[in-house]
Formats: sequence, structure tokens, C-alpha cells
Amino acid sequence: MNNNNKPDLTLSMDDKIYLAVTKNTDSKFAFVFTLACLKMDKNSNSYNMNATREIHAFKNKDSAEIFHDTVEQIIEVNLTNKNYQALFAANEKIIDGFINDNQR
Repeated sequence: MNNNNKPDLTLSMDDKIYLAVTKNTDSKFAFVFTLACLKMDKNSNSYNMNATREIHAFKNKDSAEIFHDTVEQIIEVNLTNKNYQALFAANEKIIDGFINDNQR
């Protein structure tokens, strides 16, 4: 493998199910806000139905963009996965509020 072609970021698609992502890159730091259902435990394929909010702070705005865009792509995949439809449905109001709150 060519070491010059390493990924800039690798995220697990199993630790949590991402439901929404927004960003704010207008300040000294760049912030990426995520909403996800966390895995119940490492040995199961069950996820908490209640979504958790996380904030990720970056000194480098390019890194924040990569993280945001990667999570956005994961969400697109998750939206088409029938196994995750209940997570999106159970958190529909939270997702809407999350997106509205973080797009100011």
C-alpha cells in the first residue's frame, strides 16, 4: 500500500448510528455537532433509542470539514438501512430541533 495515500480520517460505522450533523466554522475553532444513537455494549448490535448530542472541536478547519463531510456520508448510508429506520423515527423531533438549533 502506498503510504502517501492514507485516509485523513477513519470512522467506525458500528460504534454509533449517526442521525444528524451540523457545523460552525465561523470562530477561532471549528465545531462539528453530531447526533447519534450509541451502541448499548461492544458485544451487541443493539443501539440506545435515545439520541446523544456530541460536539467536536477542531483547531484546523480543514479537519473539521473532513469530519463533517464523512459523518454526512455515513448518515446518507444509515438513512437507507432498514435496520436503522426505527432510530430515525424515534428521534425525528430531536433531529429537527438539533438541526434548527445548530444552524444559527
